[in-house]
Amino acid sequence: MSSFDFALKDFYRKKGQTYPYLIVITFVIAITEFLIYFTSSLGLNIFIQTSFSNEFFFSGSINVVYTQFNTFIQILFLILAVFIVVTITTTHIINKKKDIGIMKALGTLPRRLYSFYLLEVYIIFFIGFFLGLITGLISFGIFSLIMNSFFITIKFQIDMVFTPILFVSCFFSIYIITGYTLRKIGREPIMKSFSKDIPVDYSASKKTQFIPKWLSSFGINIKISIINTLRRKGEFRRYLVVFSLICLIIFTLGLGTIVLKTSSEEWIHRSQSDNIIIFGHQEVIYNYSLMYQMFSNPEILIDNNAINFTESQYLFNLSDVNEIKNIEGIEEFDERLISFYEVQEKLGIHFFEDIEEFRQVGQNREAIIPIIGVNPDNIIQNFEIEGKFFTNEDAYDNITIGHSLAYNLFDYALDQSLELSSYATSFHISGVVIDSFYSGWVGYASINETRIMLNLMNEEINLLVLKLTPDFYNEVKDELNNISATLGDDFTHLRLDGAFEKNLSFISNLSLYPMFLIIVIAVLAVLSLYNYQKGGIIEKARDFLIMRAVGAKNKSLKRILFFESLFVIIPSLLVSLSIGMILNSIIIFGRVYLPPLYIPFTVFIIIFLIFILFNFLSLIPIMKKINRFSIKDFDIY
Repeated sequence: MSSFDFALKDFYRKKGQTYPYLIVITFVIAITEFLIYFTSSLGLNIFIQTSFSNEFFFSGSINVVYTQFNTFIQILFLILAVFIVVTITTTHIINKKKDIGIMKALGTLPRRLYSFYLLEVYIIFFIGFFLGLITGLISFGIFSLIMNSFFITIKFQIDMVFTPILFVSCFFSIYIITGYTLRKIGREPIMKSFSKDIPVDYSASKKTQFIPKWLSSFGINIKISIINTLRRKGEFRRYLVVFSLICLIIFTLGLGTIVLKTSSEEWIHRSQSDNIIIFGHQEVIYNYSLMYQMFSNPEILIDNNAINFTESQYLFNLSDVNEIKNIEGIEEFDERLISFYEVQEKLGIHFFEDIEEFRQVGQNREAIIPIIGVNPDNIIQNFEIEGKFFTNEDAYDNITIGHSLAYNLFDYALDQSLELSSYATSFHISGVVIDSFYSGWVGYASINETRIMLNLMNEEINLLVLKLTPDFYNEVKDELNNISATLGDDFTHLRLDGAFEKNLSFISNLSLYPMFLIIVIAVLAVLSLYNYQKGGIIEKARDFLIMRAVGAKNKSLKRILFFESLFVIIPSLLVSLSIGMILNSIIIFGRVYLPPLYIPFTVFIIIFLIFILFNFLSLIPIMKKINRFSIKDFDIY
């Protein structure tokens, strides 16, 4: 009989053992594939209803931070799926120890044993992976139809990166880890092959170490749980790794979502703020407000074809509106001169620390972007900035740009310059700010320098940005209307709070994305917890039958199982907390605002309480199965 024939027949002959493993692998791969397509094809904006997007939308550092977080989660998904598959296949091999021992006793060569059972494992994996892939694609297709029915457009693209990586990783991990377990069993004496996870030489009378001994003093149920855990250390270690990864993903999603949401909202607030009024020609302020909304709405695109901000009817003299400074309720007064410019990236010299060498950087990329002339002494925003904002002393030679412009048009912005092509004027980039205006594709230059380039000599401006005292708008608006009437019927003012709220709402919607992932991973956690409690149930049931025969109640048996799972959950959560804090700080906590220390521990406690609930609920079907057992269900020999 060939190895393939044996593996196939054994797979079908013991379908009561193999089918459950096949179903779990199928389920795990299906969930992983769904999450791969969910995170890759849907992107970060699935909760934004849109039928059109532009190159400026969500293309800067905030997107980079979320994308890094997204990629990190995808990698954790893959690692988790590989470990679950390997855990299942290894458990399958361990449950074959008795068969392997019998075949060894009958003279089967070790090499033949390896090929028989390793091939059987691969049959389970191949079928499970294929079914899981199809199931994942179908479930994602159904999900897409549901989302499309709510007018939320979802792009679909075949994944050619993560799925092959998942398959290859599982394939070689099975060969290395599960294969090692199989070879180890093949080298064992035949008598040892008749035990599964419990070592054949295990003695319950063996003295426990300090911590297990200390825990055993809390009651007989905890003591029995500790004994059961210690004698099945192999299974405990496998599920400890799986649960640690599950907890790590949930902890990372929870903490990362809080940190990214809080940080993004703070960045937006510092770049846009609230209680802001813009004053000027109605065409100017209308388009200016839409340029803020471009951050959260991909269907909005204002470019140089939409408006020429420097047309004469849009300009007014600063001296004509100086009296606005004296209005009660106006806290800050920020004069501006906005216009579109053709710009080009200039080459620069950057020092690469890893190779300790200076090299030329830059690709002479071009774009048409808005540049806002401002007085740096009056600017209202308190940007999150890398580098420094230019001052009136160095404004002749420096410019500050937005994060998206820096990320997309420059290699190393702070070591390069920006040329205004039409005016043959270059400015060194002194700072990069996180800005919601024009999705971060913006520059800030001195208002005096922009007037010189535009040949404006009489303090012309086309925009005022005013910071109000909270709840003072009703007192201020009439006086603003009176001043605007002196400039002409087309001049007015507009509150920016609506655009600010839309941008904050967009950030809040992004937090729905990881929340959905947490729910899916929680389902996987319940499945893994159930399988851990179900593992070795026949061996446990023998013990439980004896305990019931001597008067133990079902409540005690339930507590024993509960504590066994608890011994996996607690160390897994502690491992995930420590590793999660390290990984998050390295990968996504670069410039973000870290929450107070109690936040991670609050997330930890919430996850712990949820797992306790899952642990309790998963015991219900387990206890029903135990209650149906009788002495007839077990072999005497």
